[in-house]
Amino acid sequence: MRNRQPTARRLRLIRGTLLALALVTVPALLPAQDARVPRLREYLAAAAALGQVQGSVLVAESSRVFIDTAFGFANMELGVRNTPDTRFRVASVSKQFTAMAIAMLAVEGKLRIADPISRYLDSLPAEWSAITIHHLLRHTSGISDYEEWFGGYDTQAYSDYMSQDSAAFRIARDARKRPLDFEPGSRFHYSNSAYILLGFIVERAAGVPYEVFLRTRIHEPLGMTRSGQDHSAELLADRASGYRLRPGAAPIAYYNGLSRHDYLNAFYQLMQPPQADAGLVTTARDLYRWDQALYTERLVPRAMLDSIFTPGAGRYGYGWFVMDGADGVTHGHSGGLPGFTCYILRIPRERRTIIVLGNLDRMGRTVRDLAAIMRGDRIALPRARTLVAADSARNARRAGVYRTAGGDSVTVSLDGGVLVGHWPEQWRTPLYEERDGSYYLPSPNATARFRERGGRAELVVEDAFGTAIVQGVRR
Repeated sequence: MRNRQPTARRLRLIRGTLLALALVTVPALLPAQDARVPRLREYLAAAAALGQVQGSVLVAESSRVFIDTAFGFANMELGVRNTPDTRFRVASVSKQFTAMAIAMLAVEGKLRIADPISRYLDSLPAEWSAITIHHLLRHTSGISDYEEWFGGYDTQAYSDYMSQDSAAFRIARDARKRPLDFEPGSRFHYSNSAYILLGFIVERAAGVPYEVFLRTRIHEPLGMTRSGQDHSAELLADRASGYRLRPGAAPIAYYNGLSRHDYLNAFYQLMQPPQADAGLVTTARDLYRWDQALYTERLVPRAMLDSIFTPGAGRYGYGWFVMDGADGVTHGHSGGLPGFTCYILRIPRERRTIIVLGNLDRMGRTVRDLAAIMRGDRIALPRARTLVAADSARNARRAGVYRTAGGDSVTVSLDGGVLVGHWPEQWRTPLYEERDGSYYLPSPNATARFRERGGRAELVVEDAFGTAIVQGVRR
């Protein structure tokens, strides 16, 4: 008998039904009377139906959990669904735990954050003599970022390098062979290599392996029982598999609505401690326990917490970006590895937390839209687009600088056949063509149209509700 494969439409209908069932399972602390709860559910259901949410989501405020659920599959091939207990690789979110380990050791007098790293690391180049632990924590050391050696973590070259034994030791060795990018302390440049070195400093100062320190001093005391350093070779219950989109599927399929045939297994990466920049595997629930502990002095005194969340160059503190925006001061960090993306956002003013962990190599607007819903903003639901392949020749004719009546300029340039729009201090985003001749702008979630009027080229950008936010004429 011939095996009948379900159509993409049927797969989306099945996924939508399963999502609706998943959303009814909510924790006991759910403040059901809060009008934001149904809005969060509705948004997540719409995003997940398109495949834009694939993983675990937790939203909380003032110790009340609004959303604690999961979407998609931990293992697509076996049909195992993600749950709130699924463990995900959280990549650079690991850095905040490494920074906390350094802070704890500083409080105990086992190191000083102002110490030169040469006190804890051997055989360093002479030009590294001025680098301090503080520089490593703040990404101001000048040490080259090992991901940049391979053009990012989503490349085969990166996978090949990281999937050999003892990656952390090889990174530390190979970084020593490269010149510094700049004089230590002179500027900010994100460096995963710097946090690899911090892991070795933790081991030297603490006298125990990095992962033992995190487990016994942070994870176990906070009840983070499903967290720890990832070991690829070991069996680990409920660990998600990572996925990437098939070449050509992004961005068109991502915004049009993903089907099962758009996914591939992620590039393999061997995980071995001490990978202090990106080695943590955890759950959204455990990260919420971590978030709540940061409002207390369970790990370090308030003065040290203040140091952790004091931004330096690049708005980076110790393991956290510290930003100002619509929610006031926020603490946040993203994470990305082959097949995984995540974000933790803390809004201290409201004691609000948004955690999204995914086993797909992209995340889209989910975190920023959830944050907007929580502060009461009007947000359009994700919807299927009708993106088509770029028409390079037509796009070239539309490039230029468009001046608004208010004197602002929006620059539209061509990059690999795709238009890119830049409105200074507002957004920089690709413009993806839709079937009706308009363009979709993911960053502001807007639609752009080009037209000729009176012999002049015009650009009109409208938000998701049809309100014009840019009207410009090409110079």
